[in-house]
Amino acid sequence: MKYSKRIKMEQIATLETQIKEFNKMVDRSQTSINHLKTFSAICQSYPITSADLAIKMDLQKSTLNRLLHSLAENSRGQTEAAELIEIEMDAKDKRQRNINLTSKGKSLMDKMFGGKK
Repeated sequence: MKYSKRIKMEQIATLETQIKEFNKMVDRSQTSINHLKTFSAICQSYPITSADLAIKMDLQKSTLNRLLHSLAENSRGQTEAAELIEIEMDAKDKRQRNINLTSKGKSLMDKMFGGKK
């Protein structure tokens, strides 16, 4: 029982550290746990399409788009863009958007997850 509790406490401490690193790097008070979940999902699967990410996260496209644009670089003219991801139209299918990490996003991934993909 003590071993199980210790593991859970270590997991909580790790998650707390990851959240602190995320908030420090993003430097915004508008971030939420959904931003962290989205960033984490991208880190596990980048590059990924927005459609695949919506399926993976079980989110509506409109909800995911808002999260992505707040994590993107120079997103929709935002002056406080997080610049963690880049969103590009697919060269073959203009309806599809490809999501990848920026150098800032990769740096944060290394700090949060030890460079794991």
